[in-house]
Amino acid sequence: MRQKGFTLIEILVVMGVGSVILMAALLSVQQVMVGTDRSNSQVVALADINQAVLRIKRDLIMTQETDLTDGVPQSSVTLSWTDYTSFGSENQTRSHSSSYTLSGTDLLRNYDGTVSIAGRQITSLGFTQDGRIISVVITATGPGASQRSKTLKFSAFIRAEELE
Repeated sequence: MRQKGFTLIEILVVMGVGSVILMAALLSVQQVMVGTDRSNSQVVALADINQAVLRIKRDLIMTQETDLTDGVPQSSVTLSWTDYTSFGSENQTRSHSSSYTLSGTDLLRNYDGTVSIAGRQITSLGFTQDGRIISVVITATGPGASQRSKTLKFSAFIRAEELE
């Protein structure tokens, strides 16, 4: 007599092999998700820090005076400069100032009384002046379970008091 169906041992072997294959697939999916989260966090940190650096560099290029003390690191700064513009035969000068402060993880820029966000996810900010050289150290940390930080250091020369 011939039996139809599966034996208990055959079913247990198939379930064991299926469990191993399922676990391998789940681990692969989890690794992809963790890798994607890590990459996204790093991209966000890089984008935020680059946006903040562009704003700071633009103002540093124009700067003639700061509220920094030589050799003393500060977490905020006020920059000021005079814009020498010619309109036809008239020479006009305009004074400008911008300040940068960290509020939570938002880098705030106050340009001539107008406050805007220069960068998000910024976790630390430092300014140091040595003569006419201003050094900036800025760190951004991306969001997510696998947070990534990016620190950027750069220096800029402040321009002369007057342009002839």
